[in-house]
Parts: sequence; structure tokens; C-alpha cells
Amino acid sequence: MRILITGANGFVGRHLERELVSRNHEVFLGVKQIDKNEEIRRVKQSVDLNILDKEQVKSVIAFVKPDVIFHLAAQSNVMQSWDDPTYTLTTNIIGTVNIVEVVGELSLSTKIITIGSSEEYGITAKYTNKLTESSPCLPQNPYAISKFAAGEIAQQIAKKYHLNHIHVRPFNHFGPGQQEGFVISDFASKIARIEAGLASNSIKVGYLEAERDFTDVRDIIDAYVLLIESVVPNGIYNIGSGVSRSISEVLDYLIELADVPIDIEIDYDKYRISEVKNIVGDSNKVQQAIDWKPEHDFKDSLKDTLNWWRASVTVEI
Repeated sequence: MRILITGANGFVGRHLERELVSRNHEVFLGVKQIDKNEEIRRVKQSVDLNILDKEQVKSVIAFVKPDVIFHLAAQSNVMQSWDDPTYTLTTNIIGTVNIVEVVGELSLSTKIITIGSSEEYGITAKYTNKLTESSPCLPQNPYAISKFAAGEIAQQIAKKYHLNHIHVRPFNHFGPGQQEGFVISDFASKIARIEAGLASNSIKVGYLEAERDFTDVRDIIDAYVLLIESVVPNGIYNIGSGVSRSISEVLDYLIELADVPIDIEIDYDKYRISEVKNIVGDSNKVQQAIDWKPEHDFKDSLKDTLNWWRASVTVEI
């Protein structure tokens, strides 16, 4: 299949590209600015794509004529969404509208996968054991609101043009290649820098008792790929492990893997008790639709992430 990935230079985009290429799909990488230093395999099928420029979106999609679009391009950091809500809302909502609307206007039979977030459920997680696709969405931050709105408008535009559209809600995912700004990568990067002698042997932490549903990004990618290689009804699909793990448990295991002693220091500037202590998803719908389940062992995934940061920090020295 001919597949266009928006936001292809991001953490998930790079993993998705590798998996699609390994399965012999023809992949086009939509990036806001092509990096001439990228390896040639990536550059030769990269296309400049600013999702907020509708005419450019139309030109790219008309040129590629993709069988599938994975729409990954987004502002995806919750803290940054508070710093600049306008940018987050504009990028995530208007960018999605442009992608889906252009496919309809060009009368293409493209299958569109829009990437939402478990954050869309928001405070609902406080009142339910496991979040299903029918759980009410009560998003509590600009990023979550933008993803919920993007998914809703994408579904309505898809109905208008009779498009094949799936909106996925992945729960927390991590793995090699994830940059700082997300809890597991933040811990792993700090440990790697401590081991390399670039930081003191202390990690400052906030509230550690929050529990989240963590999945290896490579398992998330497997689900994405199966969704396009299978005949699946339009709609919303949760993707997650279905297992709740505390941030404390994650940190303890990463410290066990460390090559040097590490102290934990409470930073009261970071200590904000989460309003929603436990967030975990029910992925039965997607499991039944594509016969998918996570395959990576959680502790092995943490080790892979730490090892990736160790290699990255070595380059910095």
C-alpha cells in the first residue's frame, strides 16, 4: 500500500515508518521541514507538509494518492499545551480538519487513521475501573481537549464524504527514541546522565503514586499496522495494555537497572497529587477486531528505553 505519515519525524512516526517498510509498504514521510542530514532512505520519499497549510496538504495528498494516511502530526505535550493553548488547539484540530477534508474533496478512497489520546477521557477515569470507547470524554487540559475535538470533527467530516476513518486512543506509550517530557524517558535520561557522570546521583521527583496504563510503542505500532491491513469498521479504538502501574514502580525498576547508586529526592515544586490517580484502558474492542495484544515484556521495554538513553548520552560526552 501507498502510505503517507504526517509528523513522520516524531517518536511514533519513526517506529511506524520502520515497521511499514519492513512489511513492504511504500511509505511517504510528511514532515514540516525536511532535514537534509536524514539518511537517504528517509529523504528520498519525504515531502514538505505543513498541516495548517490546506493548499499544501491538498497538493501533497493529490501527488501521493495514498491508500492510507496515518495522521500523527500534532503538539503532543500536555505541559506545552498549557504554555500555548492556541498553538495546540490550532495544530491539532485545524490540522486534522485539513487532512480529512482534503481526502473528501479529492474523492479518494484513502483510509485515514487519526491519532487521539487516552487523555480525552479526562476526569471520567476517576469514576470507572477501566475506560472503554463508550466512556464519557471529560478532557481536563488543552491537549486533551484538542485531541477530543479533532477526533469528533474528523468523524463528522468522514461521514459527510463517506470516508473510511478510524480514530485511535492510545494510552501512555514509551520506548527507545522517546525524548524528554514524558515520565519514563525523563527518568531514563536522568539515570543515563548520572551513570555518565554528567549529573549528581539524585533524581528529583514529584507525586509517584499515580497509576497509568503503559505500553511499549512497538506494540502500539503493531496495532496501528494491523488496523490498516485488516478490514475494520469505522469508529474509535482504545489501544493499551489494560494494566495499571504506579510511577513509583516504574522508577524503582529503572533504579534497579542503574550501574550506580541513585537517591530519590522529593521536589515539592513538582509534587502535585494527581486528581485522577488511576487511568487504565479496556482494549477489548481492538483486540477482537484485529487479534492484537501487547507482546513486549514491560521490564524489558524499560531496559530498552534506558539503554537507548545510555547510547544517546554517550554521544553527548
